[in-house]
Amino acid sequence: MTGTDPASNIAAAAHEQGVSRIVCLSIAGAADPRVNGGFGYHKGKAVQESIYQQAPVPSTTVRSTQWFDFVPATVGMVSKGSVALAPTMLMAPALREEVADFVADVVTAPGQARHEIRAIRGPEADTIANFARRILAAGGDLGGQRPRTVKEAPYLGRGIANGGLIPQDAFVTSTRFEEWLAG
Repeated sequence: MTGTDPASNIAAAAHEQGVSRIVCLSIAGAADPRVNGGFGYHKGKAVQESIYQQAPVPSTTVRSTQWFDFVPATVGMVSKGSVALAPTMLMAPALREEVADFVADVVTAPGQARHEIRAIRGPEADTIANFARRILAAGGDLGGQRPRTVKEAPYLGRGIANGGLIPQDAFVTSTRFEEWLAG
């Protein structure tokens, strides 16, 4: 079984069953070689997008930025004692419920289905380290960790460090990070 089999099988089954539209939730920037260069998961999402965009059944790919929950989970994994070494990652996280609503709107949209790509992002762009610092300043934790210092290192590459995960032409959600923190 190759990495293309699941998406190819889904596309073929959808065609055989007369499905009118495939909706694929993907990651903003995953199809960009500057972003996915060292990441099999991102490369797999890029292949999945390509297969659906070429399928006989019209598809809509929704490219989402990371969700607010991604920040504490990810930085928590790179915390050791009083220090977290977060990746240098420019991002525009969104509230996952708003992303889910956007996907539901795509799924239920009336009209003729066609191959298209849509993107969604949060309203604020900053580094994952700065978002993590804001969580800590508000009294929260990072995946159960409360490091005193959050440092950055560009270990995920320049594409991710320089904003490759932020789509330029995207629907912008309304919930700001501070609102999510307060909730």
